[in-house]
Amino acid sequence: MNAKATFALKQFRAPKTVIARFVTRRTVRSATFWALLFGAFVASKSAGYASAYPTIKDRLELATSFGNNIGLGALFGVPHRIETVAGFTVWNTLSVMMLVGAIWAFLLATKTFRGEEDAGRLEMLLAGQTTPRRAAANTLAGLGMSLGVLYAVTAAAFILVGKLHTIHFGTQAALFFALAGVSGAALFTAVGACVSQLMPTRSRAASVSAGIFGVSFLLRAMASTTGAHWLLNCSPLGWIDKLQPLYSSKPFWLVPIVCLTLVLGVLTIFLAGRRDLGAGVIADKDSAKSRVAFLNTPFAAAFRLSRAASISWVVTIVAFASFFGLLTKSATQVFSQSSGLQERISGVVNSSQAFTAKTFLGVIFFLLMPLLMAYAASAAGHVREDEAEGYLDNFLVRPVSRQQWLWGRIALITTIIIAAALLCGVGVWAGMHNQQSGVSFSTLVTAGANIIAPAVFTLGVGVFAIGVLPRLTTILAYSVIAWSFLIEIVSSGLHLDHWILDSSVLHHVALAPASNPNWQSTGVLLAIGAALLGLGAAAFNARDLQGE
Repeated sequence: MNAKATFALKQFRAPKTVIARFVTRRTVRSATFWALLFGAFVASKSAGYASAYPTIKDRLELATSFGNNIGLGALFGVPHRIETVAGFTVWNTLSVMMLVGAIWAFLLATKTFRGEEDAGRLEMLLAGQTTPRRAAANTLAGLGMSLGVLYAVTAAAFILVGKLHTIHFGTQAALFFALAGVSGAALFTAVGACVSQLMPTRSRAASVSAGIFGVSFLLRAMASTTGAHWLLNCSPLGWIDKLQPLYSSKPFWLVPIVCLTLVLGVLTIFLAGRRDLGAGVIADKDSAKSRVAFLNTPFAAAFRLSRAASISWVVTIVAFASFFGLLTKSATQVFSQSSGLQERISGVVNSSQAFTAKTFLGVIFFLLMPLLMAYAASAAGHVREDEAEGYLDNFLVRPVSRQQWLWGRIALITTIIIAAALLCGVGVWAGMHNQQSGVSFSTLVTAGANIIAPAVFTLGVGVFAIGVLPRLTTILAYSVIAWSFLIEIVSSGLHLDHWILDSSVLHHVALAPASNPNWQSTGVLLAIGAALLGLGAAAFNARDLQGE
Protein backbone atom coordinates (compact mmCIF):
# COMPACT_ATOMS: atom_id res chain seq x y z
CA MET A 1 0.00 0.00 0.00
CA ASN A 2 1.46 3.39 -0.97
CA ALA A 3 1.83 6.33 1.39
CA LYS A 4 -1.08 8.22 -0.14
CA ALA A 5 -3.51 5.34 0.41
CA THR A 6 -2.24 4.89 3.96
CA PHE A 7 -2.82 8.56 4.66
CA ALA A 8 -6.36 8.31 3.22
CA LEU A 9 -7.16 5.41 5.53
CA LYS A 10 -5.84 7.30 8.54
CA GLN A 11 -8.05 10.23 7.60
CA PHE A 12 -11.14 7.97 7.77
CA ARG A 13 -12.18 8.26 11.37
CA ALA A 14 -14.30 5.86 13.44
CA PRO A 15 -14.88 3.11 10.83
CA LYS A 16 -17.05 1.18 13.30
CA THR A 17 -19.71 3.91 13.12
CA VAL A 18 -19.77 4.35 9.35
CA ILE A 19 -23.23 2.71 9.02
CA ALA A 20 -24.68 4.92 11.75
CA ARG A 21 -23.36 8.06 10.08
CA PHE A 22 -24.55 6.89 6.67
CA VAL A 23 -28.08 6.24 7.97
CA THR A 24 -28.12 9.60 9.74
CA ARG A 25 -27.19 11.45 6.55
CA ARG A 26 -29.95 9.67 4.62
CA THR A 27 -32.71 10.28 7.17
CA VAL A 28 -31.93 13.57 8.90
CA ARG A 29 -33.43 15.73 6.16
CA SER A 30 -36.86 14.16 6.41
CA ALA A 31 -36.69 14.40 10.21
CA THR A 32 -35.89 18.11 9.97
CA PHE A 33 -38.73 18.64 7.51
CA TRP A 34 -41.29 17.02 9.80
CA ALA A 35 -39.99 18.94 12.80
CA LEU A 36 -40.45 22.25 10.99
CA LEU A 37 -43.91 21.16 9.85
CA PHE A 38 -44.87 20.23 13.42
CA GLY A 39 -43.69 23.63 14.63
CA ALA A 40 -45.67 25.50 11.96
CA PHE A 41 -48.73 23.34 12.66
CA VAL A 42 -48.70 24.04 16.41
CA ALA A 43 -48.07 27.75 15.82
CA SER A 44 -51.00 27.98 13.41
CA LYS A 45 -53.45 26.11 15.64
CA SER A 46 -52.54 27.80 18.91
CA ALA A 47 -52.40 31.33 17.45
CA GLY A 48 -55.60 30.73 15.50
CA TYR A 49 -57.43 29.53 18.59
CA ALA A 50 -56.25 32.47 20.70
CA SER A 51 -57.38 34.98 18.09
CA ALA A 52 -60.70 33.30 17.21
CA TYR A 53 -61.76 32.74 20.84
CA PRO A 54 -60.44 35.68 22.86
CA THR A 55 -63.01 35.46 25.67
CA ILE A 56 -63.69 32.72 28.19
CA LYS A 57 -67.34 32.65 27.08
CA ASP A 58 -66.37 31.75 23.51
CA ARG A 59 -63.96 29.08 24.74
CA LEU A 60 -66.49 27.47 27.07
CA GLU A 61 -69.00 27.37 24.23
CA LEU A 62 -66.43 25.61 22.06
CA ALA A 63 -65.50 23.19 24.85
CA THR A 64 -69.15 22.26 25.35
CA SER A 65 -69.61 21.60 21.62
CA PHE A 66 -66.47 19.52 21.21
CA GLY A 67 -66.64 17.66 24.48
CA ASN A 68 -69.69 15.62 23.42
CA ASN A 69 -68.65 14.82 19.84
CA ILE A 70 -67.85 11.13 19.42
CA GLY A 71 -66.27 11.44 15.98
CA LEU A 72 -63.80 14.11 17.03
CA GLY A 73 -63.04 12.14 20.18
CA ALA A 74 -62.11 9.11 18.07
CA LEU A 75 -59.65 11.20 16.06
CA PHE A 76 -58.18 13.56 18.64
CA GLY A 77 -58.78 11.69 21.89
CA VAL A 78 -60.64 12.76 25.01
CA PRO A 79 -60.58 16.58 25.30
CA HIS A 80 -59.16 18.01 28.54
CA ARG A 81 -59.31 21.69 29.46
CA ILE A 82 -59.87 22.79 25.89
CA GLU A 83 -61.24 26.08 27.19
CA THR A 84 -57.55 27.05 27.59
CA VAL A 85 -54.99 27.71 24.85
CA ALA A 86 -52.70 24.98 26.23
CA GLY A 87 -55.45 22.36 26.48
CA PHE A 88 -56.85 23.07 23.03
CA THR A 89 -53.38 23.12 21.45
CA VAL A 90 -52.51 19.71 22.89
CA TRP A 91 -55.88 18.18 22.01
CA ASN A 92 -55.89 19.56 18.45
CA THR A 93 -52.24 18.89 17.55
CA LEU A 94 -50.73 16.08 19.66
CA SER A 95 -52.82 13.39 17.96
CA VAL A 96 -51.85 14.59 14.49
CA MET A 97 -48.14 14.72 15.36
CA MET A 98 -48.34 11.33 17.04
CA LEU A 99 -50.12 9.62 14.13
CA VAL A 100 -48.12 11.25 11.34
CA GLY A 101 -44.85 10.72 13.20
CA ALA A 102 -45.62 7.05 13.84
CA ILE A 103 -46.48 6.35 10.18
CA TRP A 104 -43.37 8.19 8.96
CA ALA A 105 -41.24 6.31 11.49
CA PHE A 106 -42.25 2.73 10.74
CA LEU A 107 -42.09 3.35 6.98
CA LEU A 108 -38.61 4.85 7.39
CA ALA A 109 -37.46 2.01 9.66
CA THR A 110 -38.70 -0.76 7.36
CA LYS A 111 -37.08 0.98 4.38
CA THR A 112 -33.76 1.45 6.20
CA PHE A 113 -33.61 -2.10 7.56
CA ARG A 114 -35.47 -4.47 5.27
CA GLY A 115 -35.46 -2.24 2.18
CA GLU A 116 -31.68 -1.88 2.13
CA GLU A 117 -31.30 -5.63 2.67
CA ASP A 118 -33.76 -6.49 -0.11
CA ALA A 119 -31.83 -4.23 -2.48
CA GLY A 120 -28.59 -6.07 -1.69
CA ARG A 121 -26.75 -3.03 -0.34
CA LEU A 122 -26.36 -4.48 3.15
CA GLU A 123 -24.24 -7.32 1.72
CA MET A 124 -21.47 -4.89 0.78
CA LEU A 125 -21.35 -3.52 4.32
CA LEU A 126 -21.39 -6.96 5.92
CA ALA A 127 -18.50 -8.00 3.67
CA GLY A 128 -16.33 -5.67 5.74
CA GLN A 129 -15.27 -5.94 9.36
CA THR A 130 -18.71 -5.92 10.93
CA THR A 131 -21.44 -8.34 11.95
CA PRO A 132 -25.21 -8.37 11.40
CA ARG A 133 -25.82 -7.41 15.01
CA ARG A 134 -23.30 -4.59 14.92
CA ALA A 135 -24.80 -3.36 11.64
CA ALA A 136 -28.30 -3.43 13.18
CA ALA A 137 -27.05 -1.53 16.22
CA ASN A 138 -25.43 1.07 13.96
CA THR A 139 -28.61 1.43 11.92
CA LEU A 140 -30.63 1.97 15.08
CA ALA A 141 -28.07 4.53 16.23
CA GLY A 142 -28.37 6.37 12.93
CA LEU A 143 -32.14 6.45 13.16
CA GLY A 144 -31.79 7.55 16.78
CA MET A 145 -29.63 10.51 15.72
CA SER A 146 -32.30 11.59 13.25
CA LEU A 147 -34.95 11.26 15.97
CA GLY A 148 -32.73 13.44 18.14
CA VAL A 149 -32.71 16.10 15.42
CA LEU A 150 -36.50 15.73 15.11
CA TYR A 151 -36.85 16.40 18.84
CA ALA A 152 -34.34 19.27 18.96
CA VAL A 153 -35.89 21.21 16.07
CA THR A 154 -39.44 20.52 17.28
CA ALA A 155 -38.56 21.65 20.81
CA ALA A 156 -36.92 24.84 19.52
CA ALA A 157 -40.03 25.61 17.45
CA PHE A 158 -42.35 24.99 20.41
CA ILE A 159 -40.27 27.24 22.67
CA LEU A 160 -40.65 30.05 20.14
CA VAL A 161 -44.39 29.41 19.87
CA GLY A 162 -44.74 29.48 23.66
CA LYS A 163 -43.22 32.94 23.79
CA LEU A 164 -46.01 34.46 21.69
CA HIS A 165 -47.96 36.92 23.82
CA THR A 166 -51.32 35.19 23.19
CA ILE A 167 -50.11 31.68 24.04
CA HIS A 168 -47.81 31.73 27.08
CA PHE A 169 -46.28 28.37 27.93
CA GLY A 170 -42.81 28.07 29.38
CA THR A 171 -39.63 26.48 28.09
CA GLN A 172 -39.90 23.40 30.31
CA ALA A 173 -43.49 22.81 29.22
CA ALA A 174 -42.47 23.23 25.55
CA LEU A 175 -39.66 20.69 25.94
CA PHE A 176 -42.04 18.11 27.43
CA PHE A 177 -44.67 18.86 24.75
CA ALA A 178 -42.05 18.24 22.04
CA LEU A 179 -41.04 15.00 23.76
CA ALA A 180 -44.66 13.84 23.73
CA GLY A 181 -45.01 14.87 20.08
CA VAL A 182 -42.03 12.81 18.87
CA SER A 183 -42.48 9.83 21.23
CA GLY A 184 -44.81 8.13 18.73
CA ALA A 185 -42.10 8.37 16.07
CA ALA A 186 -39.48 6.92 18.43
CA LEU A 187 -41.70 4.02 19.49
CA PHE A 188 -42.76 3.04 15.97
CA THR A 189 -39.21 3.33 14.69
CA ALA A 190 -38.46 0.48 17.08
CA VAL A 191 -41.60 -1.37 15.94
CA GLY A 192 -40.59 -1.09 12.27
CA ALA A 193 -37.01 -2.15 13.02
CA CYS A 194 -38.08 -5.23 14.97
CA VAL A 195 -40.74 -6.31 12.47
CA SER A 196 -38.11 -5.97 9.71
CA GLN A 197 -36.22 -8.82 11.35
CA LEU A 198 -39.34 -11.00 11.45
CA MET A 199 -40.70 -10.51 7.92
CA PRO A 200 -38.91 -11.69 4.74
CA THR A 201 -39.72 -8.59 2.63
CA ARG A 202 -40.08 -4.88 3.18
CA SER A 203 -43.71 -4.81 1.98
CA ARG A 204 -44.69 -7.42 4.56
CA ALA A 205 -42.72 -5.65 7.27
CA ALA A 206 -44.50 -2.38 6.46
CA SER A 207 -47.89 -4.14 6.38
CA VAL A 208 -47.37 -5.79 9.78
CA SER A 209 -46.13 -2.49 11.25
CA ALA A 210 -49.21 -0.76 9.84
CA GLY A 211 -51.36 -3.47 11.41
CA ILE A 212 -49.79 -2.88 14.83
CA PHE A 213 -50.33 0.84 14.37
CA GLY A 214 -53.96 0.23 13.36
CA VAL A 215 -54.68 -1.92 16.43
CA SER A 216 -53.11 0.72 18.68
CA PHE A 217 -55.21 3.45 17.08
CA LEU A 218 -58.39 1.34 17.32
CA LEU A 219 -57.85 0.69 21.04
CA ARG A 220 -57.24 4.40 21.62
CA ALA A 221 -60.36 5.35 19.63
CA MET A 222 -62.49 2.85 21.57
CA ALA A 223 -61.19 4.23 24.86
CA SER A 224 -62.00 7.79 23.77
CA THR A 225 -65.52 7.09 22.50
CA THR A 226 -66.76 4.58 25.09
CA GLY A 227 -66.64 4.30 28.86
CA ALA A 228 -63.73 1.83 28.64
CA HIS A 229 -61.01 4.42 29.32
CA TRP A 230 -58.81 1.65 30.70
CA LEU A 231 -58.10 0.66 27.09
CA LEU A 232 -55.73 3.64 26.91
CA ASN A 233 -53.44 1.65 29.19
CA CYS A 234 -53.29 -1.13 26.56
CA SER A 235 -52.37 1.09 23.60
CA PRO A 236 -48.94 2.66 22.99
CA LEU A 237 -50.77 5.61 21.42
CA GLY A 238 -52.92 5.79 24.55
CA TRP A 239 -49.78 6.12 26.67
CA ILE A 240 -48.84 9.21 24.68
CA ASP A 241 -52.31 10.67 25.26
CA LYS A 242 -51.87 10.15 28.99
CA LEU A 243 -48.70 12.27 29.04
CA GLN A 244 -51.01 15.36 28.93
CA PRO A 245 -48.28 17.94 28.23
CA LEU A 246 -48.71 21.70 28.82
CA TYR A 247 -51.71 21.55 31.16
CA SER A 248 -51.28 18.52 33.46
CA SER A 249 -47.99 16.82 32.62
CA LYS A 250 -47.62 13.19 33.70
CA PRO A 251 -44.04 12.08 32.95
CA PHE A 252 -44.71 8.66 34.50
CA TRP A 253 -46.20 7.48 31.20
CA LEU A 254 -42.82 7.93 29.56
CA VAL A 255 -41.72 4.81 31.45
CA PRO A 256 -43.72 2.24 29.38
CA ILE A 257 -42.92 4.15 26.16
CA VAL A 258 -39.17 4.14 26.84
CA CYS A 259 -39.18 0.54 28.11
CA LEU A 260 -41.04 -0.83 25.08
CA THR A 261 -38.80 1.13 22.71
CA LEU A 262 -35.65 -0.22 24.37
CA VAL A 263 -36.98 -3.80 24.45
CA LEU A 264 -37.83 -3.68 20.74
CA GLY A 265 -34.42 -2.18 19.96
CA VAL A 266 -32.58 -4.92 21.87
CA LEU A 267 -34.77 -7.56 20.24
CA THR A 268 -33.95 -6.10 16.81
CA ILE A 269 -30.21 -6.46 17.43
CA PHE A 270 -30.63 -9.97 18.84
CA LEU A 271 -32.78 -11.22 15.93
CA ALA A 272 -30.43 -9.67 13.36
CA GLY A 273 -27.75 -12.13 14.45
CA ARG A 274 -30.06 -15.14 14.53
CA ARG A 275 -31.35 -15.12 10.95
CA ASP A 276 -29.81 -15.50 7.51
CA LEU A 277 -29.17 -12.47 5.35
CA GLY A 278 -32.12 -11.85 3.05
CA ALA A 279 -34.46 -14.00 5.14
CA GLY A 280 -36.78 -13.26 8.03
CA VAL A 281 -37.31 -15.05 11.31
CA ILE A 282 -40.72 -15.96 9.87
CA ALA A 283 -39.64 -17.92 6.82
CA ASP A 284 -41.11 -17.30 3.39
CA LYS A 285 -42.35 -20.11 1.16
CA ASP A 286 -39.61 -21.74 -0.91
CA SER A 287 -41.94 -22.49 -3.80
CA ALA A 288 -45.28 -21.36 -5.13
CA LYS A 289 -47.60 -22.18 -7.99
CA SER A 290 -46.76 -20.32 -11.19
CA ARG A 291 -49.13 -17.46 -11.98
CA VAL A 292 -48.51 -15.80 -15.33
CA ALA A 293 -51.68 -13.72 -15.59
CA PHE A 294 -51.18 -10.06 -16.58
CA LEU A 295 -47.60 -10.56 -17.72
CA ASN A 296 -48.15 -10.42 -21.47
CA THR A 297 -47.81 -6.61 -21.87
CA PRO A 298 -45.95 -3.86 -19.98
CA PHE A 299 -49.26 -2.24 -18.98
CA ALA A 300 -50.68 -5.50 -17.63
CA ALA A 301 -47.43 -6.28 -15.83
CA ALA A 302 -47.49 -2.82 -14.23
CA PHE A 303 -51.03 -3.49 -13.04
CA ARG A 304 -50.06 -6.83 -11.55
CA LEU A 305 -46.95 -5.50 -9.80
CA SER A 306 -48.73 -2.49 -8.33
CA ARG A 307 -52.22 -3.86 -7.75
CA ALA A 308 -51.78 -4.53 -4.04
CA ALA A 309 -50.40 -1.06 -3.29
CA SER A 310 -52.95 0.63 -5.55
CA ILE A 311 -55.90 -1.23 -4.05
CA SER A 312 -54.64 -0.42 -0.55
CA TRP A 313 -54.42 3.28 -1.38
CA VAL A 314 -57.88 3.36 -2.94
CA VAL A 315 -59.48 1.41 -0.08
CA THR A 316 -57.82 3.65 2.52
CA ILE A 317 -58.89 6.88 0.82
CA VAL A 318 -62.45 5.71 0.24
CA ALA A 319 -62.73 4.38 3.81
CA PHE A 320 -61.55 7.78 5.07
CA ALA A 321 -64.24 9.45 2.94
CA SER A 322 -66.95 7.08 4.19
CA PHE A 323 -65.92 7.57 7.82
CA PHE A 324 -66.26 11.33 7.59
CA GLY A 325 -69.51 10.92 5.70
CA LEU A 326 -70.85 9.21 8.81
CA LEU A 327 -69.78 12.20 10.92
CA THR A 328 -71.39 14.82 8.68
CA LYS A 329 -74.62 15.29 10.61
CA SER A 330 -73.10 15.41 14.10
CA ALA A 331 -70.19 17.59 13.00
CA THR A 332 -72.53 20.03 11.25
CA GLN A 333 -74.55 20.36 14.45
CA VAL A 334 -71.41 21.07 16.49
CA PHE A 335 -70.05 23.67 14.08
CA SER A 336 -73.42 25.38 13.64
CA GLN A 337 -73.52 26.07 17.40
CA SER A 338 -70.26 28.04 17.39
CA SER A 339 -69.92 31.32 15.51
CA GLY A 340 -66.14 31.20 15.90
CA LEU A 341 -65.91 27.79 14.29
CA GLN A 342 -68.24 28.85 11.49
CA GLU A 343 -66.01 31.83 10.76
CA ARG A 344 -62.85 29.73 10.63
CA ILE A 345 -64.34 26.91 8.54
CA SER A 346 -65.99 29.36 6.16
CA GLY A 347 -62.59 31.00 5.75
CA VAL A 348 -61.03 27.67 4.78
CA VAL A 349 -63.68 26.89 2.16
CA ASN A 350 -63.93 30.55 1.00
CA SER A 351 -67.67 30.64 1.55
CA SER A 352 -69.71 33.36 3.27
CA GLN A 353 -72.95 31.39 3.25
CA ALA A 354 -74.60 29.91 6.34
CA PHE A 355 -72.89 26.83 7.75
CA THR A 356 -74.46 23.67 6.32
CA ALA A 357 -73.52 20.06 5.64
CA LYS A 358 -72.02 21.23 2.33
CA THR A 359 -69.61 23.50 4.21
CA PHE A 360 -68.37 20.60 6.33
CA LEU A 361 -68.09 18.36 3.28
CA GLY A 362 -65.95 21.01 1.60
CA VAL A 363 -63.44 20.58 4.42
CA ILE A 364 -63.58 16.79 4.05
CA PHE A 365 -62.77 16.92 0.35
CA PHE A 366 -59.98 19.36 1.16
CA LEU A 367 -58.47 16.67 3.43
CA LEU A 368 -58.94 14.03 0.74
CA MET A 369 -56.93 16.03 -1.81
CA PRO A 370 -53.52 15.56 -0.10
CA LEU A 371 -54.25 11.84 0.31
CA LEU A 372 -54.90 11.45 -3.40
CA MET A 373 -51.82 13.56 -4.16
CA ALA A 374 -49.81 11.28 -1.86
CA TYR A 375 -50.88 8.28 -3.93
CA ALA A 376 -49.70 10.05 -7.09
CA ALA A 377 -46.34 10.87 -5.47
CA SER A 378 -45.96 7.30 -4.21
CA ALA A 379 -46.81 5.86 -7.63
CA ALA A 380 -44.28 8.14 -9.34
CA GLY A 381 -41.69 6.98 -6.82
CA HIS A 382 -42.43 3.34 -7.66
CA VAL A 383 -41.98 4.05 -11.38
CA ARG A 384 -38.54 5.44 -10.59
CA GLU A 385 -37.75 2.44 -8.35
CA ASP A 386 -38.45 0.05 -11.23
CA GLU A 387 -35.73 1.80 -13.20
CA ALA A 388 -33.32 2.07 -10.25
CA GLU A 389 -33.65 -1.63 -9.36
CA GLY A 390 -33.12 -2.74 -12.97
CA TYR A 391 -36.65 -4.09 -13.53
CA LEU A 392 -37.10 -1.82 -16.55
CA ASP A 393 -34.19 -3.53 -18.33
CA ASN A 394 -36.26 -6.73 -18.60
CA PHE A 395 -38.81 -4.88 -20.76
CA LEU A 396 -36.43 -2.81 -22.87
CA VAL A 397 -34.51 -5.88 -24.09
CA ARG A 398 -37.79 -6.94 -25.71
CA PRO A 399 -39.60 -5.01 -28.49
CA VAL A 400 -40.87 -2.45 -25.96
CA SER A 401 -39.98 1.23 -26.23
CA ARG A 402 -39.33 3.52 -23.30
CA GLN A 403 -42.30 5.68 -24.25
CA GLN A 404 -44.62 2.68 -24.41
CA TRP A 405 -43.52 1.55 -20.96
CA LEU A 406 -43.68 4.98 -19.30
CA TRP A 407 -46.96 6.11 -20.84
CA GLY A 408 -48.50 2.78 -19.88
CA ARG A 409 -47.57 3.44 -16.25
CA ILE A 410 -48.85 7.01 -16.49
CA ALA A 411 -52.16 5.80 -17.94
CA LEU A 412 -52.54 3.22 -15.16
CA ILE A 413 -51.81 5.73 -12.38
CA THR A 414 -54.12 8.33 -13.91
CA THR A 415 -56.93 5.78 -14.18
CA ILE A 416 -56.54 4.88 -10.50
CA ILE A 417 -56.52 8.58 -9.53
CA ILE A 418 -59.78 9.18 -11.39
CA ALA A 419 -61.40 6.04 -9.99
CA ALA A 420 -60.32 6.86 -6.41
CA ALA A 421 -61.58 10.45 -6.69
CA LEU A 422 -65.00 9.41 -7.98
CA LEU A 423 -65.23 6.65 -5.37
CA CYS A 424 -64.53 9.27 -2.70
CA GLY A 425 -67.78 10.95 -3.68
CA VAL A 426 -69.55 7.60 -3.58
CA GLY A 427 -67.97 6.81 -0.19
CA VAL A 428 -69.11 10.09 1.36
CA TRP A 429 -72.60 9.55 -0.05
CA ALA A 430 -72.70 6.01 1.37
CA GLY A 431 -71.59 7.26 4.78
CA MET A 432 -74.24 9.97 4.98
CA HIS A 433 -76.94 8.19 2.96
CA ASN A 434 -79.51 7.98 5.80
CA GLN A 435 -78.79 11.39 7.36
CA GLN A 436 -81.15 13.45 5.17
CA SER A 437 -78.53 16.12 4.62
CA GLY A 438 -79.98 17.37 1.35
CA VAL A 439 -76.73 16.77 -0.57
CA SER A 440 -77.35 14.77 -3.75
CA PHE A 441 -75.33 11.87 -5.10
CA SER A 442 -74.37 13.80 -8.25
CA THR A 443 -73.12 16.74 -6.15
CA LEU A 444 -70.79 14.47 -4.19
CA VAL A 445 -69.49 12.70 -7.30
CA THR A 446 -68.82 16.12 -8.83
CA ALA A 447 -66.93 17.10 -5.66
CA GLY A 448 -64.89 13.92 -6.07
CA ALA A 449 -64.07 14.82 -9.67
CA ASN A 450 -62.97 18.24 -8.42
CA ILE A 451 -60.01 16.75 -6.50
CA ILE A 452 -58.50 14.98 -9.54
CA ALA A 453 -56.49 17.95 -10.84
CA PRO A 454 -54.07 18.37 -7.87
CA ALA A 455 -53.21 14.66 -8.01
CA VAL A 456 -52.55 14.80 -11.76
CA PHE A 457 -50.38 17.89 -11.22
CA THR A 458 -48.39 16.01 -8.55
CA LEU A 459 -47.97 13.06 -10.91
CA GLY A 460 -46.73 15.49 -13.56
CA VAL A 461 -44.08 16.83 -11.19
CA GLY A 462 -43.04 13.26 -10.37
CA VAL A 463 -42.74 12.20 -14.01
CA PHE A 464 -40.89 15.42 -14.88
CA ALA A 465 -38.43 14.56 -12.10
CA ILE A 466 -38.06 11.03 -13.51
CA GLY A 467 -36.95 12.54 -16.80
CA VAL A 468 -34.73 15.35 -15.48
CA LEU A 469 -33.68 14.56 -11.89
CA PRO A 470 -34.60 10.89 -11.37
CA ARG A 471 -32.91 10.50 -7.98
CA LEU A 472 -35.06 13.34 -6.60
CA THR A 473 -38.38 11.97 -7.89
CA THR A 474 -39.91 11.09 -4.53
CA ILE A 475 -38.59 14.21 -2.80
CA LEU A 476 -39.92 16.61 -5.44
CA ALA A 477 -43.32 14.91 -5.73
CA TYR A 478 -43.90 14.88 -1.98
CA SER A 479 -42.57 18.45 -1.69
CA VAL A 480 -45.54 19.63 -3.75
CA ILE A 481 -47.89 18.09 -1.20
CA ALA A 482 -45.98 19.19 1.87
CA TRP A 483 -45.60 22.79 0.71
CA SER A 484 -49.21 23.12 -0.44
CA PHE A 485 -50.63 21.61 2.75
CA LEU A 486 -48.26 23.66 4.93
CA ILE A 487 -49.32 26.92 3.25
CA GLU A 488 -53.01 26.07 3.69
CA ILE A 489 -52.54 25.17 7.37
CA VAL A 490 -50.43 28.21 8.21
CA SER A 491 -52.69 30.59 6.29
CA SER A 492 -55.60 29.68 8.59
CA GLY A 493 -53.88 31.42 11.50
CA LEU A 494 -51.63 33.93 9.71
CA HIS A 495 -52.11 36.50 6.95
CA LEU A 496 -49.82 35.49 4.08
CA ASP A 497 -49.02 37.40 0.91
CA HIS A 498 -51.07 36.28 -2.10
CA TRP A 499 -47.89 35.31 -3.96
CA ILE A 500 -47.14 32.76 -1.26
CA LEU A 501 -50.73 31.49 -1.27
CA ASP A 502 -50.62 31.09 -5.06
CA SER A 503 -47.64 28.75 -4.73
CA SER A 504 -49.96 26.18 -3.09
CA VAL A 505 -51.68 23.81 -5.50
CA LEU A 506 -54.54 23.37 -3.03
CA HIS A 507 -55.19 27.12 -3.03
CA HIS A 508 -56.32 26.97 -6.66
CA VAL A 509 -59.01 24.32 -6.14
CA ALA A 510 -62.50 25.37 -5.05
CA LEU A 511 -63.68 23.24 -2.15
CA ALA A 512 -66.80 21.64 -3.56
CA PRO A 513 -69.53 21.09 -2.52
CA ALA A 514 -69.15 24.09 -0.14
CA SER A 515 -68.65 26.21 -3.24
CA ASN A 516 -69.05 25.58 -6.94
CA PRO A 517 -66.04 23.93 -8.64
CA ASN A 518 -63.78 26.34 -10.52
CA TRP A 519 -63.42 24.32 -13.70
CA GLN A 520 -61.25 26.99 -15.34
CA SER A 521 -58.65 26.74 -12.56
CA THR A 522 -58.99 22.96 -12.65
CA GLY A 523 -58.36 22.97 -16.38
CA VAL A 524 -55.21 25.05 -15.94
CA LEU A 525 -53.85 22.62 -13.32
CA LEU A 526 -54.62 19.67 -15.60
CA ALA A 527 -52.95 21.41 -18.54
CA ILE A 528 -49.81 22.13 -16.52
CA GLY A 529 -49.79 18.56 -15.23
CA ALA A 530 -50.14 17.20 -18.78
CA ALA A 531 -47.31 19.47 -19.98
CA LEU A 532 -45.06 18.23 -17.18
CA LEU A 533 -45.93 14.63 -18.10
CA GLY A 534 -44.98 15.26 -21.71
CA LEU A 535 -41.72 17.03 -20.85
CA GLY A 536 -40.78 14.33 -18.36
CA ALA A 537 -41.49 11.54 -20.85
CA ALA A 538 -39.44 13.28 -23.55
CA ALA A 539 -36.50 13.79 -21.17
CA PHE A 540 -36.74 10.18 -20.00
CA ASN A 541 -36.57 8.99 -23.61
CA ALA A 542 -33.38 11.01 -24.24
CA ARG A 543 -31.31 10.21 -21.14
CA ASP A 544 -29.39 7.12 -20.06
CA LEU A 545 -30.94 4.69 -17.59
CA GLN A 546 -29.79 5.36 -14.04
CA GLY A 547 -29.54 3.02 -11.09
CA GLU A 548 -29.93 3.86 -7.42
